[in-house]
Amino acid sequence: MVPVLPLRRVASPTIPRAFSCACGRPIFFRNSQCLACGRPLGYDAERGRLLALERAPGRAVKNGWREAGVPARRAPRYARCANLDTAAACNWLLDAADVQSGATLCRCCRLTRTVPDLTQPGADIWWCRIEQAKRRLVSQLIGLKLPVQSKAEVPEGLGLAFDLLLSPPEGPAVITGHADGVITLDASEADDARREQRRGHLGESYRTLLGHLRHETGHYYWQLLVEPTEWLEPVRALFGDDRQDYSAALQKHYAGGPPADW
Repeated sequence: MVPVLPLRRVASPTIPRAFSCACGRPIFFRNSQCLACGRPLGYDAERGRLLALERAPGRAVKNGWREAGVPARRAPRYARCANLDTAAACNWLLDAADVQSGATLCRCCRLTRTVPDLTQPGADIWWCRIEQAKRRLVSQLIGLKLPVQSKAEVPEGLGLAFDLLLSPPEGPAVITGHADGVITLDASEADDARREQRRGHLGESYRTLLGHLRHETGHYYWQLLVEPTEWLEPVRALFGDDRQDYSAALQKHYAGGPPADW
């Protein structure tokens, strides 16, 4: 007789990626339209939900959407991100406060300070892939209740900005990294073949766009939430001393891998 193993409760994800349309069919985080009924979709980052949308009667076009199937008096009004109709293909929504402030881009797209040179071959596709990865990152940051503010919103503070750059033919090469809230990403990392070539050359187990963004954002939150607090020394004791020479530490990592007690 085959033993029956007890069922284990699986924890729900921090941020769901699968949802249901108003028609009952499955829809997913990156969708902007239901493939079953054709209804437009939009992601409400504050609620962590992908919504089926319908036109809100009597509303201006810029703020003319509401969640389908919700009574009109209870349904918040939304605008769709202006990057929906660009190569970024953003499916996020702006709430009434965003629209009243004059914003046309969603909370995630407003973090991008510089886009790649779209006149370069393949740059539009790379921009799309990077923004897809960034939306996954930012949605999780919001779900974790971490502060997500652009540099434009906090000009005197430590806001966040993304510069997505391509190396010019004459150089110098763009280097992915973080400095005082500005995350620079070599946009050619969105080329799967190039990224895999670099992964193999460096002997890495994996190398992804989302991984790059998470890594550099980790530096940002360390500077924002750890460095100026009493947690600095305990973090150093647990994760290592950030004052070590970065180039030397990087070479040591590539040569011998992570420490045994990681």
